[in-house]
Amino acid sequence: MKKAIALILVLGMVLAPTHLAWAGPKSSAVASALIPGLGQIMNDDHHTTGGKLKIFTMWLVELGAIITTPILASKYEWYIAMIGVSIFALNHWWSASDAYKGAQGNGASLQGSEVR
Repeated sequence: MKKAIALILVLGMVLAPTHLAWAGPKSSAVASALIPGLGQIMNDDHHTTGGKLKIFTMWLVELGAIITTPILASKYEWYIAMIGVSIFALNHWWSASDAYKGAQGNGASLQGSEVR
């Protein structure tokens, strides 16, 4: 129990004061290609209602693909399971391209002189 509390305190002290630096287009795209929605969060899209809806949609599509791919693979032929794999690929591509455009469009990589 003491180790868990110590770990939580250390993580809290390390992670609490840190903020994301202004996101560049390439770093936002790579982050969002790995985890859909992360690049949008780096671009501060999560502060707007439209951005929250977009990130939620990306996560919902990802969750749907995670659930449907094994089901399709176990019940049907392999080529039917490729539907789930293509959903994964399209969601990651959509997220990465949107994060790249968002970082370029709002000038997030050029704004401000301080790390936030």
